[in-house]
Amino acid sequence: MSIYTKIGDGGKTTLQDGIPIPKHHPIVIALAALDELNAHLGVVKSQPAHTESAAEYGHIQKNIMTAMSLLSATSEKRPRVRHSTGAYSSQAKSNTDGDWGKYFAGETGILESKIDATASAIPPSKSFVTYGACPGSATLDLARAVARRAETCLTLAAEKSEYIQVALPYINRLSDFLYIKARYADFEYTVMRAVRDVLNEADAGKLPRYTPASRQSPTLLNEVNTFNELTLAQAKTLLEKIESNAEAMNLPITTVCCNAAGNPIAAHVMDNSLIISYEAAMAKAFTAASLKMPTLALSKLVQPGQPFYGLESLGGGKIIPIGGGVPIFGQDSRLIGAIGVSGGTAEQDHELASSVLY
Repeated sequence: MSIYTKIGDGGKTTLQDGIPIPKHHPIVIALAALDELNAHLGVVKSQPAHTESAAEYGHIQKNIMTAMSLLSATSEKRPRVRHSTGAYSSQAKSNTDGDWGKYFAGETGILESKIDATASAIPPSKSFVTYGACPGSATLDLARAVARRAETCLTLAAEKSEYIQVALPYINRLSDFLYIKARYADFEYTVMRAVRDVLNEADAGKLPRYTPASRQSPTLLNEVNTFNELTLAQAKTLLEKIESNAEAMNLPITTVCCNAAGNPIAAHVMDNSLIISYEAAMAKAFTAASLKMPTLALSKLVQPGQPFYGLESLGGGKIIPIGGGVPIFGQDSRLIGAIGVSGGTAEQDHELASSVLY
């Protein structure tokens, strides 16, 4: 089957009703703008920086294609609403604006919730934005600009199509969504660049580095120094020693040991420890492994004006700047994992986590 039909060679095309219209018709221009927007969202979705949000952007692309179907529809040929059950609305019902109106109103509400959540996670902007701070935000800002143009085209096309009006608020909110996502990408890039700069300074000897040389206790220290990687047995040995120290303090805690990638190896929950301690200990271990420093030291670096300010807003709650997380360095001072402790004060948790290492 050939992909070309030659029907449009004369400068006209057809919508669902089959009636030829010029390609500069407002509806055709709006369809082209939506198609371009969809292509830009495909670029956004394909970037490594947005891998976790690929499904989210894919859903938005499907909504845009639905809007394109509505834009080119007639009363006889309209796309049907597919409900969460997988079933489609009846043809009669799909011929009413109410069904699609409810659908796009719900999708607009979802975008608004995501906009509010993202905006609350970043500092407010105090100046106009210059685009291109990082690749992730650059593609989002470009998609947003196309979304704005598509909305402009749709307002004119709405005068020719009685159905597209139900999708106008969604397209309008979509540009806001892409804007705030771009600002979050800028924020994340800025903070993580500061993290890399600080870690590079530590590697260069300009800042203190938490290495085996700074440890004082030789008992477990000598054994840990020979580790190439943490095994389950080794992790359990470390956690059991920490628990013994916590019992002497009459402090019920939760302890977690993770590998160099921040993935948990073992977790111990003492009787009567707080429910929240498990998640906190997990986050402390992940943070210490990710940044190769104790979380107690990190707590000072996330204050306003410091290089890691805003870091705790990233990672969906996995970064926690509260004492109790300590990195583990093994053979040749290479990071092999981290320990997270939660249940006491930040200082107590740090003391317990450090007791088997430093």
